[in-house]
Amino acid sequence: MDAKARNCLLQHREALEKDIKTSYIMDHMISDGFLTISEEEKVRNEPTQQQRAAMLIKMILKKDNDSYISFYNALLHEGYKDLAALLHDGIPVVSSSSGKDSVSGITSYVRTVLCEGGVPQRPVVFVTRKKLVNAIQQKLSKLKGEPGWVTIHGMAGCGKSVLAAEAVRDHSLLEDCFPGGVHWVSVGKQDKSGLLMKLQNLCTRLDQDESFSQRLPLNIEEAKDRLRILMLRKHPRSLLILDDVWDSWVLKAFDNQCQILLTTRDKSVTDSVMGPKYVVPVESSLGKEKGLEILSLFVNMKKADLPEQAHSIIKECKVVERCHWGILTDLLHKWNQS
Repeated sequence: MDAKARNCLLQHREALEKDIKTSYIMDHMISDGFLTISEEEKVRNEPTQQQRAAMLIKMILKKDNDSYISFYNALLHEGYKDLAALLHDGIPVVSSSSGKDSVSGITSYVRTVLCEGGVPQRPVVFVTRKKLVNAIQQKLSKLKGEPGWVTIHGMAGCGKSVLAAEAVRDHSLLEDCFPGGVHWVSVGKQDKSGLLMKLQNLCTRLDQDESFSQRLPLNIEEAKDRLRILMLRKHPRSLLILDDVWDSWVLKAFDNQCQILLTTRDKSVTDSVMGPKYVVPVESSLGKEKGLEILSLFVNMKKADLPEQAHSIIKECKVVERCHWGILTDLLHKWNQS
């Protein structure tokens, strides 16, 4: 582990030991491959919460830079944003040559950037859609250093959000086009008060040290101005991702000469905003082969080994990539009845 990362962890050790609950933190680190089951058991055997935290941090201090980053990401995911902020300055600089995760093929740099930006993780059951992901990435590359909009549009449940997240899960794209990072905002159907809250939360995330203002913007226009200044001065060359946009008037609040990727059911929402616009349509169905791939992953079988009933199940359930648990439950129920 780098001396800077180690010193940062030692400096804030007391605060970390006092506040963190280790169970979910360890789950993340085990999933990332930076903590073993035997190490988890050793931590769990400590009698008190504080002693368990102390044991975990002792272990991390003996590990590498990627373990530090995994711990930092786990803190963010589990809501310990204040504690994660203490460790932020100690995050090791991860270059293009950094190794990839043995399972996901994602570098530590990408994991850190996406976690800080609030980009959702891959769903439990995930199938690749390389052509669509490549199409989105090609459109995003056109925003390199220039403001503009990339719109992913399609029917509800067709996998727009998963595709948006997957498109930015790419080291070279982030490093070359968006070195300032990415910032994910789940928009949804909003009224004016709901939109103001979304903007306030985003401004707070972008100005964690409160160097621009110590109070929240009081209305949408003020929030729009604050966002423009923050993106221009503190987060240049970063990508703003707006997920599930319903209305054009909502989108106008983000029309600040930024680089924006958005998902929507209605591609006309960008008609009222300025700048270059690029569109990637998504079909409402994955098709039979992708459906069989999802089912094979869900039941942990090779696609070639699926019984004949699987084809009729896929046809009836109209599987989509997002893989709602309701759909998967329906699949499994029909499987058991077959």
